[in-house]
Amino acid sequence: MELAIEAIGITKKFGGHGKGPFKKPIVEALKNVDFKVKSGENYCLLGPNGSGKTTLIRCVLGLLEGEGSIKLLGYDIPKQRNKIIQKIGYMPQETSLYSDLSVKETLQFFARIFGLKNREHRNKAIETILDVLKLKEWQNMIVENLSGGMKRRLSLASSLVHEPELILLDEPTVGVDPKLRLTFWDYFNELNKKGATILTTTHVMDEAEKSHIIGFMRDGRLIAEGSIDELKKRIPKYRKLTVKTTIENTESIGSLISKECDLEVVPSQFKIEVFYDDNSMLEPILELIKNETKIQEIITTEPNLEDIFIHFSNKKEGSIDK
Repeated sequence: MELAIEAIGITKKFGGHGKGPFKKPIVEALKNVDFKVKSGENYCLLGPNGSGKTTLIRCVLGLLEGEGSIKLLGYDIPKQRNKIIQKIGYMPQETSLYSDLSVKETLQFFARIFGLKNREHRNKAIETILDVLKLKEWQNMIVENLSGGMKRRLSLASSLVHEPELILLDEPTVGVDPKLRLTFWDYFNELNKKGATILTTTHVMDEAEKSHIIGFMRDGRLIAEGSIDELKKRIPKYRKLTVKTTIENTESIGSLISKECDLEVVPSQFKIEVFYDDNSMLEPILELIKNETKIQEIITTEPNLEDIFIHFSNKKEGSIDK
């Protein structure tokens, strides 16, 4: 499959300028990041503020100069960026709009900038984005008079009005109310189904879950990537079975399970927790427990995205976990 984004060995350092006591310390914001997104993929960079997500996107777009090689849609960046500028939609964290234009004038401006020369096509695209992002009611309002959340909405609309092939959205829902946030992500998924490649950044777990592939970022490194199911399976004994029993002391049952099934078991009062990764183990585990005591309740759980992120964050620094 073709790659929409291919970034190899991306390293970015800030500081180091000045002399003597005024010399700025060097901060390594990105540390040898290898990063690929397939065409048609919906990929999310997930990590806390300061982990390097924004710096990576800006390097990928050629807006920041760092070490390493970057290709977007097969073109070298930044050298060949002008050849694909009309195929890319980018929404930065910082709102960058002209305060004296109306909402509709702003969209007309960006539609022209990004190559929608045909008036009929341009007007149709503007009407569509106004409807989708609930901006029609405010289309004649001057940008300066919009709220912060409305400006974010308009910034998103401006990055998507030309129907780009590759979409990069840096924290697109910051300052947006929860209901509209869901609308945004539904729209992103619709664009993805129509063939657009989408790269988003977020620090919100439930947003990341809406993407096909998640890349965990921490301290300037991409520490793990994959689908949620793939990431779960890289955690040893990632499933947990909790069995509530009628007896208080479950240590002997726990020891029996550990010996017979070679699994991690945590016995406690009236309860046994067993960690496993193969569902075929459930029946023999439960059979062992039934032979020793009456079962009152059975609960099976799997790690959520936060558990997965913590797991990979606690691993020693090294190569990315794929």
